[in-house]
Amino acid sequence: MNAAYQGREQTAAKHFILKRYLQALASKLLQGHLGTLTYVDGFSGPWESKTSDYSDTSFMIAIGVLKDVQQRVREGGRRKRVQCFFVEQDAAAYAQLRAAVMQHHDPANDFFVHSYHGRFEDAVDAIMKVVGRSFALTFIDPTGWTGYEFHEIERIMRHQPGEVLLNYMFDFINRFTAWDDPKISASFDGILGQNWAARLDRSLPREEAVQALFADEFRNSGGFRYVLWTPIEKLADRTHFCIVYGTRSDDGLATYRDVEFSALKDHGMRRSEAKRAVEEARTGVADMFAAAGILPPLPIENQVPELCRQAREWLLDELREGGEPRRFGDLWPPMLAIFRIRKTNAKVICVDLAKEGIIHASWRGGASQRRTPDDGDLIELVVTPSLSGDGV
Repeated sequence: MNAAYQGREQTAAKHFILKRYLQALASKLLQGHLGTLTYVDGFSGPWESKTSDYSDTSFMIAIGVLKDVQQRVREGGRRKRVQCFFVEQDAAAYAQLRAAVMQHHDPANDFFVHSYHGRFEDAVDAIMKVVGRSFALTFIDPTGWTGYEFHEIERIMRHQPGEVLLNYMFDFINRFTAWDDPKISASFDGILGQNWAARLDRSLPREEAVQALFADEFRNSGGFRYVLWTPIEKLADRTHFCIVYGTRSDDGLATYRDVEFSALKDHGMRRSEAKRAVEEARTGVADMFAAAGILPPLPIENQVPELCRQAREWLLDELREGGEPRRFGDLWPPMLAIFRIRKTNAKVICVDLAKEGIIHASWRGGASQRRTPDDGDLIELVVTPSLSGDGV
């Protein structure tokens, strides 16, 4: 385990998602027709960094990823502009931030770094001036629930082309979301909307109802087509925070689900190692199975079969209700949006259904020998279901 993240396994997971998604996004966009990519970090810090070079901070992770991708694209004969905009309110933290990031300001090589000392909400005009017409990935990582009221940052949220990653402080918000303190209650208006307590779904547990309301406000504020949640647990098996991802892109959706799966696998391994170390320190007895490389399945690996089963049932319901063939490219995005699965899982579901004779293997028609469907392939039931619902 990286010593910089010892005792901060949840931070490692957050940074894993940021790094891997930014790598995938930047590689695709800068190798394509995009002229400029802008990365915005609304609460840059540094906070709790344990390295002298800030390599365990979001701002240095982003700079490292973006410079690496830009260099590889340049070696391929393309010059692309990359911009970073870092915001920090705390004076001492900002001084450290600026000293670290401005060393990478390199206009001669189309790498531009901007910094802003002040509130994220007050930086909107300056941010949008820099963003212009570029693609913007905005990372919002607050220490609480204030400082990013959606109506204040709506122009950033709604910028197109663009996406948003936000750290929703699940545990913190649940502990402080009060029903009977008007002052505390009002402090949540910026992310849950006016009169939020009265609009909660009372059929759900409080934390789920608050999360659902937040998701609606987040989606509406950004005009996002898809909003995904990635829960990150602490060592004590309690969700500490959730990474919330907003996009309008099918490709972004698929890429994020891939990154999410890898991140949760990595986080599961980190938590398992940390728990094992705590137990061995408590008992003085080493885990013989771990020493032999025999490890239990990770939580995300245990969850996937059931998620795929649910996605399969959803797909069959869609085909039954519609009664018409559907393009695979029209089916997998809602599957990924509803269920925490990857596009490859959606393809395997279709392959399995075809093997069972439930749907046609349209991707293998004619001269095609493809083993899985592409977006243009039609997904169709072999037999039209009877009115009693016993057809499939």
